[in-house]
Amino acid sequence: MKVSEIRELQDVLPKYNYTAKLSRDRWAWEFYRRDPEFYEIAQYYHQRDFISSIQGARRLTLLKLRRPQPEAEACGLAFFPNPDASALRANVFWSANTYPRDICVQIVPTAPGVVDEMLIQAMKHCAIIHFTGVDGAEQFLLRRDSCTVQVSCEGMSLLSHEPHRMRIVLDGHEDMDEKLAILKSAQRLMAGEADPVPPFTDRSGDLRNALICLDAKVAGLSFWEMAEIIYGTDHVRSNKNRGSRSLKDAMRRSLKLGEQLRDGGFRSLLMPKSCKQEIAA
Repeated sequence: MKVSEIRELQDVLPKYNYTAKLSRDRWAWEFYRRDPEFYEIAQYYHQRDFISSIQGARRLTLLKLRRPQPEAEACGLAFFPNPDASALRANVFWSANTYPRDICVQIVPTAPGVVDEMLIQAMKHCAIIHFTGVDGAEQFLLRRDSCTVQVSCEGMSLLSHEPHRMRIVLDGHEDMDEKLAILKSAQRLMAGEADPVPPFTDRSGDLRNALICLDAKVAGLSFWEMAEIIYGTDHVRSNKNRGSRSLKDAMRRSLKLGEQLRDGGFRSLLMPKSCKQEIAA
C-alpha cells in the first residue's frame, strides 16, 4: 500500500481494512517490509534464483530453497519473500528455529486407501503454499482471501508417495486458550467456513494507525493529514478550530509506534504472548 498513489485522503483508510484479520506474525511482516534496509536486501534475494516454484494440483504451490540464505535466517525468515507483497499475499515463512510455530502437523503413515480428510478439506478451500528448506524441513501456508496461517511439519514428508495422513499437534509456549484460538482459525480455513472481517480492536486499530502513519510520512504528509486519513476531514477541522493538538499528538505517537515496530520491534509480535512484552504506543 502506497499512500502516495492515493489522490484523495478519504480514499486511504479503506485500503487498510484487510489488516483487521492479520495474525501477529502477519503484522510483523507488514512492519518489517517497510524497513528500507531490509527492503533492499529482500528485493535483491527475491530477484535471484534461490527458490524453485512448481504449481501443483488445484491451488497447491511447491516452493523449495535451492541454496541457503543465512542472511534471511539472521532476519528470522526461512528465505526472503517479495517485499512488495502484503501480508495476505507474500509467501512469508518465519524461521521455525527462531520463532517456533504453535500449530504443527505430524505426517504419519496410514493404510493404503485411507483418505486424509483434513488434507482434502484444506485443498478444497485454501491455497496451500508448501515450502521445503535445504535441510528437508517442511512448512506450509494455508491461505484464503483474508487470512493466512503458517504450519510446520514433522515426521514423514507431506510429499511422500507412501500412504500418509496429517495429525495436528499444538506446540509452542502459548497458553491453552491462545492455542485453541489458533487451532480454531486453522480449522475454519480448512473447512471453508465464512470468516467475516471483525471490527478493529484497540490493539489492531493502533497497529493499523501506526502503519498508516509510516506510509504517510514516506509520502511527505503532515500529522494533520495523517489525522485526516484516520479520523476524517470534519473531525480534524473541528479539532483545529478548538485550538486542540490532541489529534496531532496522537499521530505523533502512532508514528513513533510504527517506527519502533519497523526498526526491530516487530519481533515482539512473533513471540508468544506469555513470553513477550508488548510495545506500548
